[in-house]
Amino acid sequence: MIYIFSSQKNTGPKGLAALGLGSKTTWAEILPRSPKIPAGLKIQAGDQVYLDISGLSPAELKKALGLLKKKRAGSFWGIIDPKGSAGDPALFFFEGARDYIGPALVKKGLDKKRFAAALSRNTAAKSPGAGDVQPADLRSGAKTKSQKLPAGKFDGWNSLRAGETSAFFFLLVSLSGKTDLRSQTGEAAFSAIKNRMREVLQQALHEADALPWMETEDNSLFLVPPRTANARAAVEASLKMILDSRLISIEKLGLLVPIDFTIALHYGKTVFHAPGKTGVVVSESVNYIFHLGTKKAAPGRLTVSDDVPEEALPKGLLDLFSPAGVFEGIPIRHSRRFIYK
Repeated sequence: MIYIFSSQKNTGPKGLAALGLGSKTTWAEILPRSPKIPAGLKIQAGDQVYLDISGLSPAELKKALGLLKKKRAGSFWGIIDPKGSAGDPALFFFEGARDYIGPALVKKGLDKKRFAAALSRNTAAKSPGAGDVQPADLRSGAKTKSQKLPAGKFDGWNSLRAGETSAFFFLLVSLSGKTDLRSQTGEAAFSAIKNRMREVLQQALHEADALPWMETEDNSLFLVPPRTANARAAVEASLKMILDSRLISIEKLGLLVPIDFTIALHYGKTVFHAPGKTGVVVSESVNYIFHLGTKKAAPGRLTVSDDVPEEALPKGLLDLFSPAGVFEGIPIRHSRRFIYK
């Protein structure tokens, strides 16, 4: 069953229509948006619960999310936003939401298949009270490498010497879309887009202290310090960029066509040289991140190699990732893909 907590006073055809549901819908029920679950209602582990955020002030939304998360801890819950009032839908996923239904989908109309698809993409979801996802739940069963972050060995980018081998997180970011931007916009405009894209990435990854290390025609490779906090900041920033890709393409890049980010994260070692002076770097880790990002990673997803230590992934975001097989001998994980229509 699908339960929608809403302020809709009319739970009949008008109330259903306001949420994009047909007048004869029997598989979804609108419930009053209140702190208490109606007496006699028992929400089962396989049920889906959604919160209609229409008309909520920021304070009311924060309170409602807290209550919803408490009721559905570890299980499936989502957001319905008929009026597009959410300034940053990505934040809901960081809070643990499994689905977001915006105004375009509500206007188009929602059927049972839409909700079933959302549930099927969340097969890694935990049951209420099940506790945290353990590392073994995220792996494909293949042999994994036991990587650990070097304690206290990174003293800032200025402390690194050219030719010195060090451990890093490698973050490869690519811009992809259905249209060849270079041929559509022309050389000069494409160069300007690349410059704006560089600024967007550096701003987004500022908290991670990511160093823009190499840039090819289609990819940007960043080095991230081998620290837990930096890695987690990079993961959060990557997911946020993926979720905000449509806004970034329009507001930041000035594009009229949608774009997606393809992002891959790996952990390993390489010889360090300053940006612009890397020359030809011979490194297994550098080769792997480029292969992972260009041959296996998919648009609209963050792909993480199993060489990335478990501690590097924010605990609150672990269930956004699921096993995706083995690539070049290393198990990998994909984040869920968020589709815009």
